[in-house]
Amino acid sequence: MKRLIILLAEASLETIPKEIVNHPVIRRDAARRREDPRFMILDRARHHRAMLGLSDSERRGRPDITHQALLLIQGSLLAHKGLVKTYIHTINDVIIDVNPAVRPPRNYNNFLGLMSQLFREGSVPPSGEPLMRIMGVGVKSVLDLERPDGVFILDDVKGVKRDLSSFTAMLVSREKPLVVVGAYPHGAFSDYIYSLSNDIIKIGDYPMDTSWVLCKVITFIEHNLGLLS
Repeated sequence: MKRLIILLAEASLETIPKEIVNHPVIRRDAARRREDPRFMILDRARHHRAMLGLSDSERRGRPDITHQALLLIQGSLLAHKGLVKTYIHTINDVIIDVNPAVRPPRNYNNFLGLMSQLFREGSVPPSGEPLMRIMGVGVKSVLDLERPDGVFILDDVKGVKRDLSSFTAMLVSREKPLVVVGAYPHGAFSDYIYSLSNDIIKIGDYPMDTSWVLCKVITFIEHNLGLLS
């Protein structure tokens, strides 16, 4: 395997939607933080009451899922060896290119500030080599750029159970596999995401957190590559 590509798909990561930007909850939070409400990151822990009227609200406002996933991926042995490349696909179809060398802030509030700057400026930092950048919209842009030799969705809803050891051994045998993991609280992917896959896989008997799935898959791959002593 030359490189594993991970797509954090339909991530609950977005700025404050325009339909609630003037909600009192949002305005008070923006004033307290001295931020432009248009570029604050929607967070259910802070904005729950404002979110009640949003469409598909149960899948939105969970940037913590993306934060935890990035910490795990970018801090892995695969990342240290330059063997993993991460993209984020947001609930609004935005694609974020993550520099393989980036180490996300461990502090959650600092992470939210970084994401706010990213959506405002288009890249972070705004000048020089970006740690993250918005590269466009649509998952197809990732597929066209990377041209993976297989797209595999890890999914609790529609996946067929596979043995994790044999699945990760198959990934390692490929040159550039792309693994899709949902970065939202629960439920199924959109039909479009399913249409892109070569295989839809389930690796447990019950729904699992995104970070747990990533931890298992990455650890098994590191073992298969002989990176674990």
